[in-house]
Amino acid sequence: MENTEQIKKTRSKVYRRYNWASLTLILQTVFINILVSTCQGIVLIAATKDETISLTGDLNVVFNGIACILVNTLLAVFVLKITKTGKLRDSFTKPGFSALEIVMAVIMCLALTNINEYIVNSLSFIFASSNKAVLSSLSKGMSSSNLVLTVITYLYISILGPIAEELLLRGCVLRLGSHISAKVGIFISALLFGIMHGNIAQFYNTFLMGLLLGYITVKCRSIIPAIIAHVCNNSLATVMTFVKPALGAENYKTFSLIFNWSVIAIGIVCAIILFRKYKMVDDVADKVALNLLATEEEIEQAKTSSNPLKYKMLFSTWAFWVVVVFGIVMFALMAISGSMMK
Repeated sequence: MENTEQIKKTRSKVYRRYNWASLTLILQTVFINILVSTCQGIVLIAATKDETISLTGDLNVVFNGIACILVNTLLAVFVLKITKTGKLRDSFTKPGFSALEIVMAVIMCLALTNINEYIVNSLSFIFASSNKAVLSSLSKGMSSSNLVLTVITYLYISILGPIAEELLLRGCVLRLGSHISAKVGIFISALLFGIMHGNIAQFYNTFLMGLLLGYITVKCRSIIPAIIAHVCNNSLATVMTFVKPALGAENYKTFSLIFNWSVIAIGIVCAIILFRKYKMVDDVADKVALNLLATEEEIEQAKTSSNPLKYKMLFSTWAFWVVVVFGIVMFALMAISGSMMK
């Protein structure tokens, strides 16, 4: 009887946390749109009083960046609190990796990005329209004639954005999904990471990157290495936007080919070393590090490989399917938007 009651109690707790894990993406989208719309409204009102003020695409990029940082951070704190899954600062423990291993993890992430880039380019007939829409959106802030707006855009893309995303996804969603299974936490945080970018081209890359960042977080017992890897990955991409015009088209093509394949080769070596040392994710040993609120009974339940509290329960939550439908709609709209561009 006691065991049955414990299972019911655990089921209720896990179901609630799985729902909240998916809901974070919906709440993030809603609150960001509200905040951006509010900023736009303020500028429009100010523009009616001062003709020198105007609402440009550059400003929209900045508004969206500021909104993402605020919403992601506050939402992570709020959801962890309401689900009683600990505090966000608990994710900033001392990493289990050494400094050298963190560097290896970063290179491994960079290698994955380069591999994905070649795959996306080879499948351009699938990703072309989405890529066009994404590049058009990013270029508004990155090519702005206003130096301040350009700096803010690069700062957001390279540093602030990755930190905010890691706080929400690996600091909050990963922990929500890992109460019984760290594998589920990694999967749902990676899935939301992909859907969050709103287009099929980036979904492919960010989903795989999310799986790797989740693995690093679980094995390190800290989100610090994942933040470092995410920041380095985005920063390298922005640095390359300056390198290309400096070298010229032909020289850049040769440079990027040598650089990218060198990173891939070194990244594969780093991956072999890290995966051999830390193995794959273990739902029992790795779960405890992420969720100290799990009881001994719940840890015992996690030992059952066919445990229905893992993926089966995740797929039975209503919020999960709302997010999947939301993602499909977003991907379709982005693809249509890109196909209409000249």
